[in-house]
Amino acid sequence: MAREPAAYVSAIVIAGILVALAYFVAPTACEGGLEFYIWSGAAALLLLLGLPFLAHLGRSALVRVAFGFGFFAFGVGAWLAGLFAANVRFICGLGYL
Repeated sequence: MAREPAAYVSAIVIAGILVALAYFVAPTACEGGLEFYIWSGAAALLLLLGLPFLAHLGRSALVRVAFGFGFFAFGVGAWLAGLFAANVRFICGLGYL
């Protein structure tokens, strides 16, 4: 597989894993699952930001930076979509007051 399609497929797979992870951590969001999801999302976003440089997308550094921010925005969208689609609770302590 060529580098460009592999980079796009990798970005889609990373975003899909992030959304699927939201469904696994949703039942335990108040017992540490939310922190795990946040740190996993941050790692995925850093990976998506660096993916164009690893895959050598584009010929110039400016094009790679643009691809990096595009992948980053796609990752933020997937991260938030997973957070709200899986109904992850992020306000846990209000029931105890």
